Amino acid sequence: MAYLLLFGVGTIVGMLLITLAIAVPIVYASRRLSSVERYLRIVSGLLSLTFGLLLAYHICFVEGLLTGHPARGPE
Repeated sequence: MAYLLLFGVGTIVGMLLITLAIAVPIVYASRRLSSVERYLRIVSGLLSLTFGLLLAYHICFVEGLLTGHPARGPE
């Protein structure tokens, strides 16, 4: 139980630090350059959407989730 608790806390802290490392420069830039804020939002949204669509395509069609012919079998 102690291991699971430590693992969970470590995961949460690690995700928090990564999120802060990404968010702080963006917040700083958007405050200094308010005209850039809109473009940062649009670009980050489009990048997220593109990554999600590519990931869904890979899982559904390349890996065979929806085609009925999985690329890999159980190991």
